[in-house]
Amino acid sequence: MDRLFISPQFQQRWDATGWRSFQDIVAKFLPDYRERRKVTVCRVAVPGNATIDAFFKLYHHRAGGWRFWLRASKARREFENYSTFERLGVPAAEAIACGEERDRFGRLHRSFILTRTVPEAHSLDEHFRTRPSSRERRRLTDELAGILRRMHDANFFYYDLVWRNILVSSGKDGSKRLFLIDCPRGGTARFGQHRKRLRDLASLDKSAAQFCSRVERLRFLLKYSGKQNVDEGLRSLARQCVDYRRTRWPEDWRGP
Repeated sequence: MDRLFISPQFQQRWDATGWRSFQDIVAKFLPDYRERRKVTVCRVAVPGNATIDAFFKLYHHRAGGWRFWLRASKARREFENYSTFERLGVPAAEAIACGEERDRFGRLHRSFILTRTVPEAHSLDEHFRTRPSSRERRRLTDELAGILRRMHDANFFYYDLVWRNILVSSGKDGSKRLFLIDCPRGGTARFGQHRKRLRDLASLDKSAAQFCSRVERLRFLLKYSGKQNVDEGLRSLARQCVDYRRTRWPEDWRGP
């Protein structure tokens, strides 16, 4: 049993391809696929009047897929999350399509998501390794703080917000913009919001600790909070982030 979901802005292009089934799509993008990996990612081209560069990610669920019985697959959750980002005005990769392949009992066997490539982009950690200017560092971290605040104000939590899932895209004029990618675990939450908010902040801080000074990291929290000055509440939030990192990821702990 196949289910395909196409973003409305790509529906006409999709209809023109003639792809009607899950297997049609796998055969197009992974003709030599042998079900060797749980997740396969490749760069592809979507045909049309102007070819679209895209990434195709295929999940293969070897254990029978009971975990996703009556639940959306990771691919579909990511597809829906990109729609949420668009509604919130959060810059992210553009979803083209996703699909699920299930048996008659509803067990998930395979799923995929197809996203448009973010042009001229590399991850945020790669960008910081190039030693950008202090002005650019500040502008990018301010932009990231605003993005995160917008998500959290809508009770959306990423759950895996690390720097490799944040892309820096360079415009023709040299300007830089951030885009979020790879969000199959995120979603809105009505309960446990403080803990989920703390996880997102601590996940970012885990990478930031390698590239940013303590002053820069505290300033990020200040921008995120919307406060004008560092107060005891902000210092407490910073300590909570550090404590979360130390207890949640002890293998990566290198100090505050």
